[in-house]
Amino acid sequence: MINEERVRHMTAMAIFEKELGPEYQPMLRYSKKEYIALHGWGGFLAGTLFYGAIYACVVLYLVSNVIDNLSIMYILLIALAGLLGYAAYIIIHVHNTRQRAVKQYQRGKRLIKELAYSYSKLNDMYEAEEQQTKPLLARKHEDID
Repeated sequence: MINEERVRHMTAMAIFEKELGPEYQPMLRYSKKEYIALHGWGGFLAGTLFYGAIYACVVLYLVSNVIDNLSIMYILLIALAGLLGYAAYIIIHVHNTRQRAVKQYQRGKRLIKELAYSYSKLNDMYEAEEQQTKPLLARKHEDID
């Protein structure tokens, strides 16, 4: 006989794992510190590439259209402004990336706990069904009354 409640529960768990599985799998492989550090480094690399591309476009625009008399002073001023801008940008960008990683990790851990609770509930269903199929004398003493 098929237990309809168990089938509904298993179906809900399968849908949960299929839809959210890839999202919470990294939380099983990495500790919180590793997960945040990994995202921090990824944010650093992506932020550096993004800032470098934008900075190169701005410098090319300034050199070709705005500054007619390019001297060492202007080059140093552009380089200094670029470095200060980069430092400010990368600090803010990496901080925001790490904060998002913390939130994602906490959400993933919560999802994992929900899934673990679902597995324990399913296990309880199996054990209860197994107890019901055993002969009366083979059941646990709490069930006999």
